[in-house]
Amino acid sequence: MKKIYLLFFVASIALITSCNRNGFQIGTACHREIEDEVFKPNYQSFTTVEKQFNVIDTTYQFQAVIDEIGNQMKLRGYQDSRERPNLIVFYALFPNDVNLSVLQRSFRGLGKENMNEELRRIRLRKGTLLLQFVENDSNRPIWMGYAAGIAQPETSKIDAKALRVATRQIFDNYKIFAKDYIAGKTIVTSQVLASK
Repeated sequence: MKKIYLLFFVASIALITSCNRNGFQIGTACHREIEDEVFKPNYQSFTTVEKQFNVIDTTYQFQAVIDEIGNQMKLRGYQDSRERPNLIVFYALFPNDVNLSVLQRSFRGLGKENMNEELRRIRLRKGTLLLQFVENDSNRPIWMGYAAGIAQPETSKIDAKALRVATRQIFDNYKIFAKDYIAGKTIVTSQVLASK
């Protein structure tokens, strides 16, 4: 009987992994202000900007990333604004392998007095999408997320569907909602009220 359960378990894992074409490597790096108890986000608006690195092939379909960033931010209560947005969401796509420096923290004991920080370099697979959130007024980075391994191994091609899925998976780790966010309700701002 145990062999049947084991066989069923192994077969179900194999089925799940074979159906999941999107085995991206997802990671985040929260910044100090967010992990601190005094951090109280006061953001309502955002805009999206591409970071230029001169390594990006212009044939990539960035509109899929821009659209998905917009969808995910609106689901969290943010409004897209070109005039003085609270947050700027930068995105960049690296078609080849990339090395990324990440601050890793470890805690010992019950308090933060035993915190250890170490800067680690990680190597990310071909086709890495990087999203970075920067506070507009202070120019402080507040959050970063990435998805690696988006490129198809044989051709290095990155399609729009893979970019949308990768963006969505990065946002699964972004937990900062807009100020006064209420799930399922549209936030009415002064701009909307002024136009009526």
